[in-house]
Amino acid sequence: MLLKAQNLKVGDQLAEDDGFLWDITEIINETETSMTVRLNSDFSSFKDHWRSGQGCLKTFDKRSILQGVSV
Repeated sequence: MLLKAQNLKVGDQLAEDDGFLWDITEIINETETSMTVRLNSDFSSFKDHWRSGQGCLKTFDKRSILQGVSV
């Protein structure tokens, strides 16, 4: 599924080229032109474990089209 970066929200999942999914667990910052999100991955069946990690921050231009799954 194609997602517009401007429509990203907590719970959406973004895909890497190999299909590995990263969960958006927090919207860090949003401006008129960009969106910064926190990404975490599910390496454990206990969501409290992976959602509590620092994850990584990624900034997208809002015009970007991304591969992923929207909730």
